[in-house]
Amino acid sequence: MDLHFGDSKPTDEERAAVDALLGPPESAWEGADDRTDADLRWARGGREARERRDQLLPGLHAINDRVGWISEGALDYLCRRLTVPPAEAYGVATFYAMFAVKPRPAKVVHVCTDLACATRGARALYAGLEERLGAAGSASGGLVWQESPCLGLCERAPAALVIQAGEPAPLRGLCPRTPAPQSP
Repeated sequence: MDLHFGDSKPTDEERAAVDALLGPPESAWEGADDRTDADLRWARGGREARERRDQLLPGLHAINDRVGWISEGALDYLCRRLTVPPAEAYGVATFYAMFAVKPRPAKVVHVCTDLACATRGARALYAGLEERLGAAGSASGGLVWQESPCLGLCERAPAALVIQAGEPAPLRGLCPRTPAPQSP
C-alpha cells in the first residue's frame, strides 16, 4: 500500500457499502463517476476534510461486513471519500483482526486467544476446530476460522464470534451461557 491512490476500482457492492454510510459522492473529487462543472470550482480540504476522518473505522467496517474483506479498490474509494491517505487507512485495516485485506470466505469464526479465554479452555476449542476444519486460516466449506485477540466476552470465556458477510452482516457469539445472577 502506498501514500498515493492506486488504479484499482471498487466493485459496485463495495461502493454501495461506503455510500450507504457516507451518502453518494458529491463530485469526482469524492469518487463520483461523472465530472461536473462543480468539479472545476470545488474541492474539499483543510478543516472540512479532517472533520470526516472519524468515519474511517465505520467505513472499513461497512466494507468488510458487506463484502467479507477490504480490497485495494474499496480502500482507495473510501480514502478518496474521506481524504485520508491510503497508507494510513491500510495501517488501520491491518491492525484490527476482524478486518481482512485479502479475499477470504464469507463466513469467519474468530476464536479468542487472550488470557481469560486461554485459562478457561480455549485450547480445547482450537483443537476441535483444527480437527473438524483444518489449521487456522485455511478455508473449508465456505468458512475459515482464525485466532483473534479479545472479543470482549471475557466473562463468558472461552469465546468465539461468527461473522457472515452480507447485508446486513449477521453476528453470532459462541460461548458458554452466562449463569443467571443469584439473588442474595
